[in-house]
Amino acid sequence: MTVEANQRRWFLQAAALAAFGAASVPITGSAPAVQPPRRHPGARELDRDALEDILVGCSYLGCGGGGRLSEGKARIADDLRAGLRFELLPVADLGDDEWVASPYGLGSLAPPTEAERLRFADLPAAKQDAVEASFRRLSDFLKRPFVAAVAGELGPWSTAAALSTAARIGIPLLDADRVGRATPEATQDSVLVAGLSNLPVAAVTGFGDSLIIEKVARGSRVEDLLRAMSVASLGELGVTDAALSGRDIRRSGALVVGTISHAQSLGHAVRRAIAEGTDPIDAVLAAGAGYRLFEGHVVACPWHDEAGFLVGEVVMAGRGEFAASRYRVRFKNENIVSWKDDAVSVMPPDLIAIVDSRTGAAVANPDFEVDQAVTVLGFRAPPIWRTPAGLSVFGPAHFGLDVPYVPL
Repeated sequence: MTVEANQRRWFLQAAALAAFGAASVPITGSAPAVQPPRRHPGARELDRDALEDILVGCSYLGCGGGGRLSEGKARIADDLRAGLRFELLPVADLGDDEWVASPYGLGSLAPPTEAERLRFADLPAAKQDAVEASFRRLSDFLKRPFVAAVAGELGPWSTAAALSTAARIGIPLLDADRVGRATPEATQDSVLVAGLSNLPVAAVTGFGDSLIIEKVARGSRVEDLLRAMSVASLGELGVTDAALSGRDIRRSGALVVGTISHAQSLGHAVRRAIAEGTDPIDAVLAAGAGYRLFEGHVVACPWHDEAGFLVGEVVMAGRGEFAASRYRVRFKNENIVSWKDDAVSVMPPDLIAIVDSRTGAAVANPDFEVDQAVTVLGFRAPPIWRTPAGLSVFGPAHFGLDVPYVPL
């Protein structure tokens, strides 16, 4: 990998590693005013293999976003060295009056400019991880213990952050998330589509700035405010929102249920294929009921930072049965839409993953190399996103595409 590619880092991940990578015990800071409950009786323990399988599965479901697998693995490895326990709680085992919340990191995949670095150079780094701090802050603000954490999306770092936060608090992760993949915008959220509120929101920067958002002029303002706060903190922003009761969780479509177990099944299939010497790409396609859309090599991968988002394209020339074609994937943090030659191939909200053809490993945006051999995979979006309400915030029109949605 080139020096330029090595410099492409999601700064939220890098900051988390800087804070915890060399520590034998995680720094947790002061406890919230409301202490977490005792361990939930319905939770099952996740061992090292299960955790790695979850993150590997999320690397495909992350659609090129949701962070980098290496950083997610490193964070979990550090927590395991510290003796932390990881657990997964089925949604059905959550009591009506038990509450959960959703911790995640928000930021662009693009590195800050030198001018931005200099602007904030005199600010000290916080001693506590921003995502964990935001979870504790919301619990403290609401004077309410959370019995479980909920991943905001599926991504190899974003899901690791939720798993890690739960382990550090001493609670399980719920077997669900709010998207069923990774997504660039906060409005692509099952909680909102189901008619529930994600307010109040707790946000903490890597410099230790902290705020609570209790009211916004309209729902989209949450994304605007958090994105601006992320830009003002070099992309390192921990967020916790969507404090919900078990009664809320059981509202139809409130969460995409069973997704952590689904990610684990994908990762397990890949691990077994590698151990048996079979094709891991075939394995993940079978486990995820996916489609092999294209095979070729990377011709170009231009990208730039745009209002806090990493925006760009991966352009590929075909080989084998695809030798006469080209394929193009446009990303906004995550892969959004693709074209085979001049025809739309996959459109949002369906999933597009690009993997290294030699290893079968998913490639995160924008870490591609010219001439890299790649294979493009497609997976169907969860049913909630194929409804009129889901398509209104996650369909082609939302991303400026003047085409009707055609399911993969």
